Amino acid sequence: MNPTSEQSIQLDTILQLENAPEFNRLHQQFEQFNPLKVLRVDQYEIRHSNVLAWLLDPNENHRLGSFFLRKLLMHLITKQDNEDKIHLFDYLAFSHQALSDVIVYREWYTGNGSIDLLIDIPTLNITLLIENKFHSSESSGQLTRYINHVKDMFPNRNVLPVYLTLSSDLPSHEDYWVLDYGDVLTIIKQELELNRATIADNIYDFLTYYTNLLEERLVENEEADRTALQLYQENTLAIQLLFANANPSKQKQVDLRKATRILKTLDEDTKRHLRIIYNRKRQTIDHIIKVSGNILPQAFESFANELQLNVYSAHSRVPNFVMNEWLPTLERLPRLKRYWLNYALIAWFERKGDKKLKLYVEVGPIPYEPRLELLEALEKEGMTIKQSAKQEGSKFTRIYTDLGDVEDWISTSSVRASMISLIEKASFQLFRSTMTSSLNSIQSVQND
Repeated sequence: MNPTSEQSIQLDTILQLENAPEFNRLHQQFEQFNPLKVLRVDQYEIRHSNVLAWLLDPNENHRLGSFFLRKLLMHLITKQDNEDKIHLFDYLAFSHQALSDVIVYREWYTGNGSIDLLIDIPTLNITLLIENKFHSSESSGQLTRYINHVKDMFPNRNVLPVYLTLSSDLPSHEDYWVLDYGDVLTIIKQELELNRATIADNIYDFLTYYTNLLEERLVENEEADRTALQLYQENTLAIQLLFANANPSKQKQVDLRKATRILKTLDEDTKRHLRIIYNRKRQTIDHIIKVSGNILPQAFESFANELQLNVYSAHSRVPNFVMNEWLPTLERLPRLKRYWLNYALIAWFERKGDKKLKLYVEVGPIPYEPRLELLEALEKEGMTIKQSAKQEGSKFTRIYTDLGDVEDWISTSSVRASMISLIEKASFQLFRSTMTSSLNSIQSVQND
């Protein structure tokens, strides 16, 4: 059955997409062979847990000894989010004690759910509990049940509970330490770079494929995301038709309604052709849909214009900024390379789950003396600063966080409204005023 004139115009947009050089360049990035992606290791939490269990066991056949376990323990100690817990352990022993007596358990059954990874380390008198959340989120009471169970089963051990996520999400239980897959990526890449000559070729290849898989999820490729967003904006109907046709369960989404109406007018043979095209470019189209659904940069641009911010970056995942009234002093403080906007502090937004947006403010790794002066100025204004943050060598200090609701993540106005709400809250206005006073006091000292 030949398509009508109107249908031909609509379907012609798909050929325009397929012929777009930007689309084909983006597609090349997803065409690289990775056997772990063929096996869909990246799709299932349990398979990531299997890889971690293998790496954490010094007696496994990777012949890398205790490098991964030791480095993981050291990352836990040095991670800023855990700094208030390090006094609980004799952490200097982590760097030199032999760890050959380690026992790694997978899917340890508690009677009410299974712990992803349990690592008993007799040498250090530690039992390491790892709850792995690569895709999912914690269920109610889960973390409390697990830690209580391990304490009962290992009464003579110091229990070190770890909440492992893609982006350092905070656990509901305050005793859990935070770790993310960026730390896992760093540890493995460091080993591959430093000890290539002593790593067996098949092990090296496997770990390289695994780090490539993690980098695809973790490493920010702002240029690729910008290209994807541009492709979506210029080829919206074509991308929606291909995606909606191949994913019937998604057709009720508000942004796919027009494509769904058009699909109802097409015959089955035409739909079959659309599925073939989609299947050949599935990863690329799915990525474009994913990026288009992340409307943070669009909402943030509107937010920045409304606040008339002078310095900001509409980053695709973590749009960041500094308030205008902070700039005069920040310009006088030491500038940083490869740190956000290069100032001594930064504020940013980040999506958290399906309904939440989080606001952060952080003091960065400027030289010790001006950093200490800034933190002490904040203390004088009544802000609570951890003592560990004022020690020499401390680099990142979060001084404000807040969480807001987002009614609709496909609505730019809804996301922008959440940003405005977080900024207009009384708690942030008090913080904003305190920060301004603290910065002004530093400026007046420097002018004396």
